[in-house]
Amino acid sequence: MSSVRLQVNLDALAENFHQLRRRGGQNKPINMSAAVVKANGYGLGMSFVARRLYQEGCRRFFVATVAEGVQLRSQVPDAHIYVLAGATSQTLGDLTTYQLIPVLNTRQQCELWSPTRQAAALHIDTGMHRLGISWDDDLTQLPALQLELLMTHYARADEWSDTLRVQQTQRFENCFAALREQHPDILASLNNSAAVLTDQVTKDARFHSEREGCVDRLGLGLYGVNPHTQTDTPAAKQLLANVATFEAGVMQVRRVKAGATVGYGSTHCVSGSGRLVTIGAGYADGVPRLLSNRGHVFFQGYRLPIVGRISMDSLVVELSDEMAMTCEIDEGDWVEIFGPHLSVEEVASQAQTIAYEIFTGLGSRVQRLSYSQQSE
Repeated sequence: MSSVRLQVNLDALAENFHQLRRRGGQNKPINMSAAVVKANGYGLGMSFVARRLYQEGCRRFFVATVAEGVQLRSQVPDAHIYVLAGATSQTLGDLTTYQLIPVLNTRQQCELWSPTRQAAALHIDTGMHRLGISWDDDLTQLPALQLELLMTHYARADEWSDTLRVQQTQRFENCFAALREQHPDILASLNNSAAVLTDQVTKDARFHSEREGCVDRLGLGLYGVNPHTQTDTPAAKQLLANVATFEAGVMQVRRVKAGATVGYGSTHCVSGSGRLVTIGAGYADGVPRLLSNRGHVFFQGYRLPIVGRISMDSLVVELSDEMAMTCEIDEGDWVEIFGPHLSVEEVASQAQTIAYEIFTGLGSRVQRLSYSQQSE
C-alpha cells in the first residue's frame, strides 16, 4: 500500500467549473467553457477529472500532445479535443483517426493539415512570442482550412493590473475580423482562468469575455488554485474550492534529546527534547527539496515544521515535548502536505516556484484517489 496519496474532490472540481463558467458570462452556453486537462489533468488524474467535467456538461477539452488526446478520447467520446502542439507528419494519423483538433501554430502545420479537410484551430501569437502565427502576418494567404476556433495566449493574465492584455486583445480582434470573412462561424478563445477571474479590467481587454462565440480555457482555477500573482484579487479567494489534498503516512516516531541532528548533512539540530516524526514522502513523490528546514505539514490543527533535508522517500518533522502533550501522532497516521489547511500556493511560494509545478511534479507512485458525494 502506498504511503503517499492525493485525494481529489470531484464535487469541488465541478463547483469550480460552474463558478468559472458563470464568471465568463451569466448567459454563456455551457459548451463555451473548455477544460484544460493536459499533463495528466495538471497532475491530479486526467481520466476521472475529464469524466466528471463531462458529466457536468463540459464538451471542450485542451491537451498538450496527441498522446494525451488519444488517451482522453475514450473518456469523452463526442467532445471537442484540442491538441495544443498542433500537427506533425508523425501525429497526422492519430489526429485524424481519433478526430482530434490540432491547434495549428505555424504555416507549415497549416499546409500539412489542409488536405485532411478536418476541423482545426489556429493559434495567433499576439505578443507572448512562444507559439503561434504572428498577429502581423497576412492570414489571408494561409492554405484552405476548416477553422472552428481562433485562439491566443495572454502573456501576463495573472497580473490583472498589466496593460499588455489590452494590446494583445486589440491585435487578436484585428486577426479575428480578418478571418471571420472566410470563416463566419469561427469561435474565439482568449481567456484562461486568470483572465476570467480578473476583477479590474478595461472594457477593451474583456472584449471577448461575454460575447457569443467566445470559449474560455479553464485550467488552474478548475483545480482550486488562485492563478493570480497578485494574490489580493478577491474573486479567486471567494469562488474557488479546494480540490486536491496531498497526504503522506507516518513511518516512525522517535524521542530525541537536545543536540540531536537530523538528516543528510545534519542541517538541523534539535534545541530541546522532543519527538522527530518521519513521514513517507520525499522529493521522488513531488515534495520540493527546497522545503527543507522551511516548510510544514499539517496534523490535527498543528503546523509541524519540516526539519533537516528532505530525502528521496521521506521527510522529518519535529514536535517539542510541550506540543506532543496535545498532538498525538503515531505510526500510520496521515499528515497533509498541501490541501485545505496548507494551500498549494503557500507551498509553492516556500519552494520558490508556482502551483503548476507543484501539481505536475507529483510522482508516479503517488496514489491518486477521487471521491464525490455522487458515488456515496
